[in-house]
Amino acid sequence: MKKFFAMVLALLMVVTMVVSCGKKEEEQSSVIGSSVVSEAGSSAEESAGYDAYNIANIYGSITGDYWGIVYNGCTTALEELEAAYGVTGYCVAPANSEPTAQMDLIEAAVIKGVDGIVLSNVNADSIGTFVDDYFNEDNWTPIILIDRSMNSTSDVVVSKLMSPTYEMGQKAGEIAIEAMDGKGTYCCLGISPENENWVARSKGAKDYITENAPDMVSVNDDHAFWMETVLEDQRLQYISDVITSNPGPLVFVCATEGYTNNAVAMINEVSEERRKEISVVGFDFSKTGMSLLEAGYLYGSVGQNPYLMGYNAVYAMCDYLRDGEIEMDQIVPYCVVKQDNLESPEVQEYLASMKIA
Repeated sequence: MKKFFAMVLALLMVVTMVVSCGKKEEEQSSVIGSSVVSEAGSSAEESAGYDAYNIANIYGSITGDYWGIVYNGCTTALEELEAAYGVTGYCVAPANSEPTAQMDLIEAAVIKGVDGIVLSNVNADSIGTFVDDYFNEDNWTPIILIDRSMNSTSDVVVSKLMSPTYEMGQKAGEIAIEAMDGKGTYCCLGISPENENWVARSKGAKDYITENAPDMVSVNDDHAFWMETVLEDQRLQYISDVITSNPGPLVFVCATEGYTNNAVAMINEVSEERRKEISVVGFDFSKTGMSLLEAGYLYGSVGQNPYLMGYNAVYAMCDYLRDGEIEMDQIVPYCVVKQDNLESPEVQEYLASMKIA
């Protein structure tokens, strides 16, 4: 690996460490508070009639730029609800991403007798099959999915809180057109075809560009190059090959912040003249993304709101347990952050909620 690439990765690691090393008290507070929520949930002040429910929130991770903030939203909601109604619960994730580890956490929650489970499955197929096979009329427990779809037909899944990933992908496509002035080459760096929410991120971008910028040419035959299906070195090599094989204006449309970092690292391997021809559009946003935006590496990004993802899901489960019914598809809002809109009220509120100065 070249020396400059290693330096870039080191810089990104330092920024990530700064993000994750704040005081615990600060991590568990939020400037959003209980008075600002989306349609997917309600604040403790607005809710009424909740009993002392017990809710398990089982994620794939509770650390990092995204899931650490989801965790903060979850714990804040639980603290509010415990103080107001005696609601209890916890937020937990397996030590690794193995589906069997998450299955154990689901079983443990059911054995414990929780009233409901908020779940972000680590794998759509295996966890979906497990849910279909495990739950029956004797251990029936309502599940609300967040962030990721799951391949299950079980009626225990009563609602889904998701970001509108196809719409966000379309917005990423719009930003890519703006960055390229409607001309040149684009490359979608997708996640995996295993999850429809993941696919929608890249499909939305490609559909929008195809319809609105006929002069832009895609290097992908499919919706995207599926980064999660290959090893890290192969991802980096693919990005390098795209840069080498496609001279002239080029934009990478990334489906995760990790892929944004990959693209930036490989762009820094080329000459300064070539670098000026390449833009990057991201998906999700954090302090790392802000540093790349301010440095000019990132043109713009479409950011989910992980705080509301965790916060609203707890309230949504309480709503279901109280009412016995709930809307199946609920939307968590997102925000577009670009180099030219950082001072707008919407973006400033979003950055504050994400604890990004």
